Amino acid sequence: MKFRYSTRAAFFFVWIVFPVSAQKTIPVPSFKPGETFFYLVHLRSTRDIKTKSALTFPEPPTAATMDVNGILEVGALSTDSSGTRLRTWFLSLVSDVESHPRGSKPDSKLYGDERISAAGKFVDFTLQPDGQIAQIEGLDQFASEQQTAWREWAARFSSAYSFESQARKHSEKWSTEEPENSPSPIAGLLWQQKSHYAKDESCAPQKFARSGSFERSSAQEPCAVVLSTASLLQKSSAQDSTPRDYGLKGLKTRGTAKGNNDTTLYISRKTGQLVRSVQDANQQMDVTIALADGRSVHYAINASAHSTVELVIDLPLLLHPRPGD
Repeated sequence: MKFRYSTRAAFFFVWIVFPVSAQKTIPVPSFKPGETFFYLVHLRSTRDIKTKSALTFPEPPTAATMDVNGILEVGALSTDSSGTRLRTWFLSLVSDVESHPRGSKPDSKLYGDERISAAGKFVDFTLQPDGQIAQIEGLDQFASEQQTAWREWAARFSSAYSFESQARKHSEKWSTEEPENSPSPIAGLLWQQKSHYAKDESCAPQKFARSGSFERSSAQEPCAVVLSTASLLQKSSAQDSTPRDYGLKGLKTRGTAKGNNDTTLYISRKTGQLVRSVQDANQQMDVTIALADGRSVHYAINASAHSTVELVIDLPLLLHPRPGD
């Protein structure tokens, strides 16, 4: 299986089931076997579902929040013509998933780090020369929100790598289109992304502070700032949006889906490494799913998310034991 991560993760799909350098382009980072580095990953998302149906089925959660924080260590295993093989593991990971029916108190919490621990577990993958991620192994060991946090990091990390491998230049603008491949009751969805290498400015990674928290390092360096806006577009008719797999099950759907994801990447002009990313996403879906006998259920879904991925330096050895230690 091979796919390209991007800025377009559809959260409601997943949740329902310095001065300008004279250098014209940014170097593609090279990873030496045995080299390690660290990222802070934070993802917070909310989802609200309204349903209307004459069908009888268990009451689904209608409001939910997810908040995941972690420190991810990344190690290079090998490099060849097919790409770089990387190994990742969470040094720390705290996830809080909360869901409750509309109108009730949010007193039912699930703690992902208690349900499925991330300790001692690797996720290996290959980062190909064109920025695609392939041959992922080990991700299925994690709870769904933990997988989402890892994918959020992978999306930003590989987006920077793809930007560099295509030798984008200062002030350059470009557009791409990519189908939405997540399971959905709306057919013909695609992401249209517009990107802009907007400017160069100084940026800095995070570092561990004596207080026990993280703070911005004084190690400023020139970074490329890349702005991207991705819009979710629908090619199917709002009156008949039935995907093929739904039709094979005797189901018909009608409805709309839309969304916008805004992403800012800060990429080191010295090393080509991702230093920081920020993404804000808002997505909506309004769909009716009808059975062959005429009965139907209507879903109105609103989802939003905010995420940050930040490079960390000067992490004390005490804070990054190897899995299994």
